[in-house]
Amino acid sequence: MKNTIITVLFICFIKLLSAQSTDYYDLQDFSIMSPVQSGIYDALGWSMQDNGTWAFENNKIPYSDSRTGSSRPSGLNILGQDNFISLELRKIMIDDAQYNVLIKIYNDGEFEFPFLQRNWSAFKSMDFYVFKSEKLKELLPEEIPYNVMYLVDLRCYTVGTIKNYEKSVFMGKDLNLAKYSTGVISNFQTTDSGYEEQVIKAIQDRRSGKTINDGNLIFAVYPIRAKDKEIARFKLIKSYLNDNLLKMQTSPDNWRHIFNETFYEVDFNIYHSFISQSLSYFVEVDKAMTAYDSHYNWGMLRYQIGDYVGALEAFNKAFEENPKTDDFMIYAYRGNTRSKMGLHREAIADFDRAIILRPKRVIDYPNWIRNYFNRGVAKYYLNNSSGACEDWKKAYDMGYGSAGEYLNDFCGIKTK
Repeated sequence: MKNTIITVLFICFIKLLSAQSTDYYDLQDFSIMSPVQSGIYDALGWSMQDNGTWAFENNKIPYSDSRTGSSRPSGLNILGQDNFISLELRKIMIDDAQYNVLIKIYNDGEFEFPFLQRNWSAFKSMDFYVFKSEKLKELLPEEIPYNVMYLVDLRCYTVGTIKNYEKSVFMGKDLNLAKYSTGVISNFQTTDSGYEEQVIKAIQDRRSGKTINDGNLIFAVYPIRAKDKEIARFKLIKSYLNDNLLKMQTSPDNWRHIFNETFYEVDFNIYHSFISQSLSYFVEVDKAMTAYDSHYNWGMLRYQIGDYVGALEAFNKAFEENPKTDDFMIYAYRGNTRSKMGLHREAIADFDRAIILRPKRVIDYPNWIRNYFNRGVAKYYLNNSSGACEDWKKAYDMGYGSAGEYLNDFCGIKTK
């Protein structure tokens, strides 16, 4: 009987390790997130005080009890009603559909003894919201409705919170407990890790049906134009995917006063850039007129999210459809893709062709100049330093200022 129990426990342990291993390898094959496409890092947080005045702090909504002067532990004062360190947008593909990930990183913490509010430990946490990229168009309409509030229901695919996201607890080489080093487990061995794996795992679990998402986010925006000044006020309102609740929250009777007590505020150009920079990566795949356009668009999408093998395959298929194309950008994209894959000689051939195909439109000129810079990078990796410096100098002289840093650091050419 004892041997049977040991055998059963051993089999269960092996299955647990197998499940962990399977999840790990599935995760490697799943779509990766793009680099950060845009962000907001500085804003004023405003709150109406109980004495009828407004108070503000940088990146934090102050408490509203200035009249009563309520005292609270310093850790809670740091947090305020709400705060953020950064708001960032990244991109990910889910079943060939384009999604964005809104990531809010903020100051957080906890008491070792919550009831007594003693022994505060500060750390950083993050919230993430995954939503369809088309929603960006609603967040930034073509015709900006100045001095009119509007709400955007993001209809999130999945949402989540990672407490103390900078440290995760682990046991052994492969058995990741996916817990976070807060409270009583803070003495476990920890390892610094990025949050990308946890976000992708949450998406993967939602996609496979392991989890059901009922979380949502409503993005409230109030663009204001007064004389020669334009600002944007905004709020992130956590919600649930419940039609009745959403109807109530988005009813004009309920949200007309939404900015009367608290909000964040930035110059409108900052908000505009935050959305438009990310929106610029949205590819209208369904509007492709030809097979060439379709493969080209998919190549750009794969490149954006770091799937360079898939991007190269798509660009090659586009060339099969139109081998005589005179669009320098597809050569530039394929050159960058090959360079990312370490295929530097092949990348140089693409950059050579892109440079030959000098654009006719002035608006395309800045992108065309980058081919000199990128060809220089590929030459540098092939130990052709003189050729790299020559290309970087050419790019710099033609107006690509970023090449100056490379000339200073790698070529000994002072540009400042």
